Amino acid sequence: MFRVLLIACCLSSFPVLADSAAAIGGLVNQRLSFMKDVAGYKAQQHLPIEDVTQEAKVLAVSEAEAERLGLVSTSVRPLIVAQMDAAKAIQYRYRADWLATPEPGWQPRPLDSVRSQIAQLSSRILQQLVKQLRTGPLTDADRGDFLRTVNQVNLSDADKQRLFDALLVVKVGKTGC
Repeated sequence: MFRVLLIACCLSSFPVLADSAAAIGGLVNQRLSFMKDVAGYKAQQHLPIEDVTQEAKVLAVSEAEAERLGLVSTSVRPLIVAQMDAAKAIQYRYRADWLATPEPGWQPRPLDSVRSQIAQLSSRILQQLVKQLRTGPLTDADRGDFLRTVNQVNLSDADKQRLFDALLVVKVGKTGC
């Protein structure tokens, strides 16, 4: 009887893990969806895509949030950096597209508002990761669900793979969550 319950429990947890990879992917996808607005604002203001000061702030806030949630902040760093690199790649690609073919009539949303929404999504990504890691680690078997969910224009397959690889190294602290 115990074996039957154990097998049933294991089989029923696989969809939860897959759903969690898709949930994390959905949040990452939402976060990256704001990059068109960021790129547009920076283009209008003649600002560079790279903003070292903003990146340092995002990294510091994200690592502090990760620590507060019970994650090992150094294990989260590759994920945050991968998200910022993917965001910059998207922004560069949008800017290149606009140089070739301007998009008439489109206006980016205000940068302060967009950054606030990005910060909220970054926090939700970390919260979802904690939730996932409480049930078990993400594994390479979850990759397909994540990759199917992250589908931003101007995001390469290599960018998506790097994002998922970074998710695999996130760890909970010794005290657990």
